[in-house]
Amino acid sequence: MNKNLENDFDIVISSKSEIKEFDFASYELNDVEIATVSEQEKIFMNTYKKMKNNLFDMCSSLALIEKTLKPTGSFMAWYSSKGLTKDAVSVYLKRWKFYKEFPDFKEKIFSYSDQAIKILTNNEIKYEEVLSILENDIYKIKEIRKLLIPVIEENKREFLPIGQKFFNFKKVERMKKRTMKLNDIDKQEYKKELTEYIKKLQQLVEEI
Repeated sequence: MNKNLENDFDIVISSKSEIKEFDFASYELNDVEIATVSEQEKIFMNTYKKMKNNLFDMCSSLALIEKTLKPTGSFMAWYSSKGLTKDAVSVYLKRWKFYKEFPDFKEKIFSYSDQAIKILTNNEIKYEEVLSILENDIYKIKEIRKLLIPVIEENKREFLPIGQKFFNFKKVERMKKRTMKLNDIDKQEYKKELTEYIKKLQQLVEEI
């Protein structure tokens, strides 16, 4: 399916309130045309649902493969051997982590376009700001950009308290809030990565 066309269908199908029965009686259609449209509609909708389920399975599998290969540093070599690009893999994993953080919004998260996922998972966006988008029927990339791009820029320029010339310590609080939505298994993985991140920072401190 054409990518732009797919994204357009995402906007409608992912919002149950917008799905309606087509009123054949309002149009001059004969019985054959009505039967054809009805039959093909079933095929189209079933295929679409399968496509969305496949996306979920793809993201889930890729996340598990990354977790398995990451300790040996062979994940990049693996996905390169499968013809996958770094950008494509990144979006799959971002979508999965996004879902794990907001599991109650599975249908929406797996209906968003890749561009929307990139914006919604930007590190400069606060938890509450993302939640606000998810809780409302906002699917169009133009609307998401309009609402969040200014927020991203503002958060980047966020005022630094006295004594914090280079780093904004408020980011630590944001990290803490993100952990509140993680399950026990993901929290352990998060803690493991955070510990490794702290080690890297300590090495940097020693090298300066």
